[in-house]
Amino acid sequence: MSKQLIILGGGLAGLSACYHGDGIIYEKKDKLGGQARSHEESGFIFDEGIHVMHTRNKYILNLMEELNVDMDIRERNAWIMSHGAMTRYPFQANTFGLPENIIRNCVDGFIENDFTDREKIDSYEDWIYYMFGKGIAEHFMIPYSQKFWGIDAKNLTTEWVNVRHPRPSTEEVIEGSLREQKKGFGINAIYRYPKKGGFGYIGKCFTDKCEGRIEVGMEATSINVKKKEIEFNHDEIVAYDTVFSSLPLPELIKIIPDAPDEVREAVSRLKTNSIFVVNIGVNRANITDKNWIYYLEKEFSFIRVSFPFNQSDNVAPLGTSSISAEIAYGHGNSLPTSKDKMEDYVIHELIEANVIEASDEIIYLDSIDIKYGYVIFDKERKPAIKIVHEYLKTIDIAPFGRYGMWAYLWSDEAMLSGKKVAEKYSNYVGIDKVIHDRNSNSS
Repeated sequence: MSKQLIILGGGLAGLSACYHGDGIIYEKKDKLGGQARSHEESGFIFDEGIHVMHTRNKYILNLMEELNVDMDIRERNAWIMSHGAMTRYPFQANTFGLPENIIRNCVDGFIENDFTDREKIDSYEDWIYYMFGKGIAEHFMIPYSQKFWGIDAKNLTTEWVNVRHPRPSTEEVIEGSLREQKKGFGINAIYRYPKKGGFGYIGKCFTDKCEGRIEVGMEATSINVKKKEIEFNHDEIVAYDTVFSSLPLPELIKIIPDAPDEVREAVSRLKTNSIFVVNIGVNRANITDKNWIYYLEKEFSFIRVSFPFNQSDNVAPLGTSSISAEIAYGHGNSLPTSKDKMEDYVIHELIEANVIEASDEIIYLDSIDIKYGYVIFDKERKPAIKIVHEYLKTIDIAPFGRYGMWAYLWSDEAMLSGKKVAEKYSNYVGIDKVIHDRNSNSS
């Protein structure tokens, strides 16, 4: 058999690796895009939870033009439901509308914060207190973290936070406590979204460019690292020279019979949460002008509710609205009912939350269960990854993408990861500058 450069997984990282290199994608599903694909039925297009592109990286923006991904530029209209009030996102800069005692605690805690020694930060909880003070930490950041991750903030590290939680100035905190301010905070205050086809249109454009180098319906079921052969669907053998793997590390190690016990033990320590997404089409136009709402209270199962019809003019039939509710589960969080009952449960909650009305006609209803949601950065992650990645290097398997690197990558970062692994194989020099520019542009 002739040996191939094999790319396992056809998400945005895998598609980017294929586009920037010479490999052949093997994807177990019949559609590419991974968790960045879109689902289309009955005139509705739903992503798998919120997906927007907020990068300023010039390479990625030029790549979108090169791929003919026509995008709208939109201003974020995001809100938070907490303590019985709806306030603008982010919480730390917008407490106006909350109960007076909470506003006072948040503003005083921010101004009088005595956690000033950065060297004493040992956890995500410490980092929250350091950045925002006691009131903001305890009234929103810490309880929302628990609802999202299912793990106590004191058990999380800070490697992932970087620009994800913008720190407002004292003047902005005070201003946001006195009146509603529409100033955009954070990196996704302005974002891009495809004009047609949902976020999955990016994957479709990649797929078109990689035509002839994609095999779908091909699930890797075993890897013989001595013979350098991969078994697909338990019956087809393909020889390889090198493998680029965007598969979740636990799934990859599971199909390598020769993986040492030390590696299996290490990969068992890696964690993610899971996300259950309920997608709903309502036969009523313009139910809201918001893009998405975060929900703090545990009386609602969802962590976030988004409105895809406000992301694009082409993802819902005329005269209708679309809703996507995300529920995080795993570890300390459990679903409020069985998965087969979640759709009806969420509809009832949305009525209670005044998102929809009891009289609304539901004309589309479906759900997506995402086993691997967001990578959890606890103190076991880094040493475990080191063991797994060092082993993979010895058997000519290069991990990349969100779950291969086991990192909190945005879509643009996943594409850069695919580019990096493809060009590294070609002895390309210079991708580090691209990564550096990405980080500089995000700050």
